[in-house]
Amino acid sequence: VALRNINLIVQKRPNILENEIKVFFCKYNDPIYVKMEKLEIIIKLVSERNIDQVLLELKEYATEVDVDFVRKSVSAIGRCAVKLERAAERCIGVLLELIQTKVNYVVQESVIVIKDVFRRYPNRYESIIATLCDNLDTLDEPLAKASMIWIIGEYAERIDNADELLDTFLETFEEEDPAVQLQLLTATVKCFLKNPEDTQDMVQRVLDLATEESDNPDLRD
Repeated sequence: VALRNINLIVQKRPNILENEIKVFFCKYNDPIYVKMEKLEIIIKLVSERNIDQVLLELKEYATEVDVDFVRKSVSAIGRCAVKLERAAERCIGVLLELIQTKVNYVVQESVIVIKDVFRRYPNRYESIIATLCDNLDTLDEPLAKASMIWIIGEYAERIDNADELLDTFLETFEEEDPAVQLQLLTATVKCFLKNPEDTQDMVQRVLDLATEESDNPDLRD
């Protein structure tokens, strides 16, 4: 309860406790609900002055055993990037290190938050797209797949084989979650607009799948 009240206070006046951020770093034996509350407070208190120690801390949390806490910690790194423009590159660096661990749920959460960073800072971190594409095969959660498909569609002109990457998702189109199907439709159209000659067949295929095979009214319309 005390942490929740503190969270409400720092929401309105984060500067009060900015210098005391270490107090809210998680202890290994903290109950999970305490850790989650502390994470929210840390994100509100993070600043240019303390971001480096916060990133070290969040990276450490991302290796813990509780999957939900790990995901939340990875997400927090992305939120720090969105909040602090000058620190965004450092945050991306930590996310790339976490992707290299090849831990499935860490990779998936990293892809999800990197999409948010890309949306916040367009055309700034394209150099990491190749690393993301290398991990395509490990993505099996709808939100992670949809995020990766968004990235491919958004940066299709920078990815040599963007059409081939999207094509791999089309093979399982009918089994995919509606959010993935919708993102795939959008990304394929974007890809077509950027490279009509090579993607005409693919865009026709995805339109046929969306209108004839899908039960999702959002897609058919």
